[in-house]
Amino acid sequence: MFSLEEMWIKNLCLEARQLILLKNSIKSVFMNCFTKMLDETTINQMINEGISKGIFPGAVVCLYKEGEPLFISAYGNRMIVPDRLPMLKETLFDLASLTKPIATATSILILKNVIRLNSDLIEYLPEFGKPGIKIIHLLTHTSGLPAWKPIYLEAGSRDNVVKYLGSLPLEYETGTKVVYSCLGYILLGELIRSVTGSGLDRIAKRHIFKPLGMNDTFFNPPEERRYDCAATEESSSTEKRMINYKGYNWREGVVVGEVHDENAHFLGGVAGNAGLFSTASDLARFCQMIINDGENVLSIDSMWLLKCNLTKNLDGSRSAGWIIMPNGNLYHTGFTGTSIEIDPQKRAFAILLTNRVHPDATKEGIIEFRQVFYSKWRESL
Repeated sequence: MFSLEEMWIKNLCLEARQLILLKNSIKSVFMNCFTKMLDETTINQMINEGISKGIFPGAVVCLYKEGEPLFISAYGNRMIVPDRLPMLKETLFDLASLTKPIATATSILILKNVIRLNSDLIEYLPEFGKPGIKIIHLLTHTSGLPAWKPIYLEAGSRDNVVKYLGSLPLEYETGTKVVYSCLGYILLGELIRSVTGSGLDRIAKRHIFKPLGMNDTFFNPPEERRYDCAATEESSSTEKRMINYKGYNWREGVVVGEVHDENAHFLGGVAGNAGLFSTASDLARFCQMIINDGENVLSIDSMWLLKCNLTKNLDGSRSAGWIIMPNGNLYHTGFTGTSIEIDPQKRAFAILLTNRVHPDATKEGIIEFRQVFYSKWRESL
């Protein structure tokens, strides 16, 4: 038998638990109502307008806050040429330059006890031949290297890539400005390959994707997953224009299930600048790791390098892999139409994946579309 005092305490505890459950229920209802309002009044309208204007054939949108999914939905088509296939929530996207922060920069930070960020690249890749370019310069796009070159035309062979890149004249003094460079990240991919004796794909899978349960994230999708992918461009049209239609063994037909970027394709589909494929759900797991301060993947000091502006007083704000927005958010895009913005302070992120280069990349409007989309997302937080 309980005493009156014990019964009173027991009833008080029960009431407290019920109040907590009620509070959580009200919070859940409020968040669901808010999300539904954002869905119906903003996201659907925006994405469908983007499709109707021809900015992209399809998209997947994923929003999270405080570790909870607020919204994930698919729109339009993942392919319209030669066949029409609907976009799905779990469509695989060629992430293009999102490979840089997600696979390459994260792997470098994981390996920073082996690859010292303030060391010259030539300490690890002597064939590069250029002293004074440190690993941190490559991570922050301050190396002096050009933005892009057609490696597939000029390097001669895969084994000559590092030496070829080292032969290129610098376009500005190292460390004096920010110039986005795919070549710098290709070098980081080659650095990982040389130092570890294993490709970037294996390192990223072992240290990032597998621990985070990113089971649909990989380079070179298997053949049986090919048509799970969003299609990209037809007949490498962009690259042909960039090199004034010089002769090359171009891929014909719509590129689907293999990397769109021609330099990454030349490097076997595994490169530091491009080549990664993933889904919105898997990217949400990666973003959640950042929100959770590294979550057993990145150390505290690595997270500092990832989130802080390392190029202060220069003409761009860059961390180790990410653009640092004026409000401190992390942001990056990919040429194929992919993008992510993460707000570490509000523990929120937005993922917008489109196939805007399909079936060709001449369509305009994606930059302005992203600006409006992410601006509205920030306002909703």
